[in-house]
Amino acid sequence: MQRSKIAIVLIVLCMAPSVAWGQRKSTGIPRFDAAVSRGTQFLIQKADPKTTSPEHMVLVAYALFKAGAPVESPHVQEGLRIALGSVTSAGFRPHAAYDHLYESGLFAMFLADIDPKKYQSQIQAIANYVTSVQRADGSWAEDARRPGDVSMCQYAVLALWAAQRAGCTIQPQALDRCVAWLLSNRNQDGGWSYRPGTTEGTYPGSSRSTTMAVVSSLGVTRLLYYGPQKIKREVKREEKPFGLLEEDSPDQATSLLAFPEYKAQAAQGTLTAGIERGVAYEVSNFNPVHIHANFPIYFYYSTERALSVSEIDSVAGQEWYVAYGDGLLSLQAQSGAWNEPRTGDLVGTAFAVLYYMRSTKQIFEKQYGLGLQAGRRGNPFGDKGKTREPTELDLLIGDLANMKDFDKLDETPVDFADEIVRSVLSIDDPQQLVGQTDKLKSLIRHPKPDVRKAAYWALGRTGDFGLIPLMLEGVKDPDVDVNVEAIAALRYIARKPNGLGESLNPLDGVPENDTDLRIRAAVDWRQKTIKLWSNWYASVRPYEELGSFDELQLAVPVDSGAK
Repeated sequence: MQRSKIAIVLIVLCMAPSVAWGQRKSTGIPRFDAAVSRGTQFLIQKADPKTTSPEHMVLVAYALFKAGAPVESPHVQEGLRIALGSVTSAGFRPHAAYDHLYESGLFAMFLADIDPKKYQSQIQAIANYVTSVQRADGSWAEDARRPGDVSMCQYAVLALWAAQRAGCTIQPQALDRCVAWLLSNRNQDGGWSYRPGTTEGTYPGSSRSTTMAVVSSLGVTRLLYYGPQKIKREVKREEKPFGLLEEDSPDQATSLLAFPEYKAQAAQGTLTAGIERGVAYEVSNFNPVHIHANFPIYFYYSTERALSVSEIDSVAGQEWYVAYGDGLLSLQAQSGAWNEPRTGDLVGTAFAVLYYMRSTKQIFEKQYGLGLQAGRRGNPFGDKGKTREPTELDLLIGDLANMKDFDKLDETPVDFADEIVRSVLSIDDPQQLVGQTDKLKSLIRHPKPDVRKAAYWALGRTGDFGLIPLMLEGVKDPDVDVNVEAIAALRYIARKPNGLGESLNPLDGVPENDTDLRIRAAVDWRQKTIKLWSNWYASVRPYEELGSFDELQLAVPVDSGAK
């Protein structure tokens, strides 16, 4: 019976040249989207359960799922079958002896991302296994006879993090022991080797890949012990973009900690210093194109994870996601694959797709992002598995015909704008917001500036690079507050939190009773801001959009109002 089920899966996989994507996720950068599209098609066509090892099949399923393949798609279902089948009444039983910890981390992350509650017992079994095979010195390796391995430590820590997200019981002491071993085995140059203290393995000395693996483990541990570092960044109220919430209370800060009652041996400053030393090693060896005889692509996925959990935006003065992404792009073959010489094209391509989809950032934002800013009402775009009467907001955003009735709402415009913000913040899946782009666009034509502000803010949160020309139009709006929100959206989409040097408070110091002076200041500021961002967009826009953004954009007059 079991054999016949497998045969059915094989038939379905062979008959399906492409995944029935529900909503393909976007990287926000068209050239990266194109690379991911080619890469996922390669994975779909080449991953065959008859010839692909179980752990590689799950890796392919995970990459496709992160790129937007639905859970019901054949490859994701095959990955689930393998991952769930590895857990029996006797506990977790990995398929490969050497790769047992890679399997542990991968399988735990895969199950936790798909449904942490449904698969909690299986994830707990994996976490129990990982803890049971930790060596006395705090490291992990393929077996108790071999020296500790920083790469396997990385995947053991990832398994424990996945278990924590799923609400499982894990031992925080295991992380402390691992950190102590890692920090005591750093090389003089600030990096780490594959098996510290030995010349064994493919990385006998310090390497970029192994150093990023260690930064990943230190970053995850700091995150679990001390919470995200940037959540409480203070913003001056007069310069705070619309919809940005106040600083968290102490109770909220405590809720960010995975082990609030545990007294960690590794101090926050110690972990931060280790992370900074590892990143400094990478800066000193920086090259977006990673060349390695055996594992060139492994570096990119480890780096995405390390820098995301460590909340680092730039490396060597460059926005790392774009810089490394362009380097990775140069390694893609005509077939759409990325080659990992030691482990094969499927592994290399899956790692590349996970990098471009910012797999770890997706996890980070789901755990610490929108959840920190819970709205007072449900998701206006529809809660999964729930039915309810539509709210006024559903009707307004969902049906353009209602635009003429906006002013008939009982709510004031400001309340209505706040309701958009609260509702958007309540969305668990950012892709649901992306799917509402066209409807949200209609709101930027609304006569009330507070509604336009909320619309630009919501559109900015989609992260859609293609919306930048629309955001530039928002900088021309006659209302300064709307301009500020459009600029904040530009900064978010462009991943430039500090912008291009433009102010978010252009009327600061201008007398409120001098209307003419305020108008001139606003017009001046708008024109300079439009020029800054238009020039930037002209330098980075994709080739296929060269004809769609008229150079005369810079000459289009802005509204002279200053409200």
